Amino acid sequence: MMAPYSALTALALGASLAAGSVTIRKTGTAPTGYEVDFKYTNASANRILIGGGLQPFTDQFHTTMGSSALYDPKDYKAGDFYIAARTPEDYVWPYEMVPAADESGAWTFTTPLPSGVYSFAYLVDCDYAPRCSIDTGKLFVDPELPPFRNTEEDQVASTFQVPFDPEFQLTTAATPVDFDYALSAPRGRARHGPDGQLHEPRLDPPGARRARLQHLPAGRVRHRGRQEVPAAVHEPRRGRQRGRLGEPGPRERDPGQPDSRRPHRADSRSDALVLQPRRQPAQVRLRRRDEPRAAAVGAARARELRRVPLPWVEAHYDVCDEPACRAFSGLSLGGRLSYEMYVNATDLFAYYGFFSPAASPPFVDAAAVEANPGLAEKGLFVGYGLYDSVFDLARGLQGAFDDLGFQYISRVAPYGSHYWPTWQDNLWWFGVTALWKPIPFTQETGR
Repeated sequence: MMAPYSALTALALGASLAAGSVTIRKTGTAPTGYEVDFKYTNASANRILIGGGLQPFTDQFHTTMGSSALYDPKDYKAGDFYIAARTPEDYVWPYEMVPAADESGAWTFTTPLPSGVYSFAYLVDCDYAPRCSIDTGKLFVDPELPPFRNTEEDQVASTFQVPFDPEFQLTTAATPVDFDYALSAPRGRARHGPDGQLHEPRLDPPGARRARLQHLPAGRVRHRGRQEVPAAVHEPRRGRQRGRLGEPGPRERDPGQPDSRRPHRADSRSDALVLQPRRQPAQVRLRRRDEPRAAAVGAARARELRRVPLPWVEAHYDVCDEPACRAFSGLSLGGRLSYEMYVNATDLFAYYGFFSPAASPPFVDAAAVEANPGLAEKGLFVGYGLYDSVFDLARGLQGAFDDLGFQYISRVAPYGSHYWPTWQDNLWWFGVTALWKPIPFTQETGR
């Protein structure tokens, strides 16, 4: 048995008056090369399942939008993946904890897991995992390790990431399930330093509710008069991420400390992209949102970008100030916002990434392009999952681009549902195949 994977140890979840932890261990043995140990203490529980996003596995031959093969991860075969799917009530949930024999209230569970991002919570005295939501009072998280949240109502589970082992897990160009690009860049490998910096500048007017994160590529200076980098904006699903101003990025922490937000942020992917040959570093701004889900938010956001963030960034950093050096992307409702920015702030950015875009028709058409010719002069990327809940909406957006004869990059994650592995995949391939490529795109772009 090899030592635990130190960057992802001690991730804890549990109820108040309870304690929990998760340890990811590299075993070097089948079926995945890694095992995950869950430990939880709750003396009053009679039964504990692990759920909150952790799901049975499936393969490409037994999966639909609503059904799955429901494989136990102990039976994992290379290429298997997980999605949320219906389970019969007599299904034996594969993630059930075992109580300690000494009646101390300690519960444990160990399972192999392949590379990927996993959300989880403990389901106390739960007989059927799909029904034990936060509303039932049976789902518990540790207040000392708050989940990654955009709003108080969003995300009631924490997350961890398991690395990739090529000896036991399968990855191909068609089905890449190696997500290690979302982990910290290995020390000493980055061309501009070990890894980048994540910080929150105070750039809003006094009293403003919104805050922003920005990530500077490793080794790049933070003041004008030095090095020039392009700028990219990435929009999360919605709402705000928890945290305080000046909070260090995860790679500035003790690597053994838990951080549920890491798999959701774009900073690791940015550092990994810097490692790619001929990849130009970019400053990434991770935006936070408070607005209601109004269709007009795109126009308001465009006005806000012109008023504060872009002038502030250009005044404080040596970034390229041309639209050709700017990109905007987002996922889910952030993907809808990306589309609204594409329509309402066409002149501000040259590249737009729509990841699982929850955008509804009508989409752009010939009349829109005639009124705004710049719509036809952008680098566009549409990504989503094969089992994504917004599959039809994303296809509708692609159909609109097809009708207009636009050349764009398309990425359908073959294992993808409406969840973080899909969006990690989409952001990665947006950076690899589309970002900073010559416009207009051609059939050879990203090839």
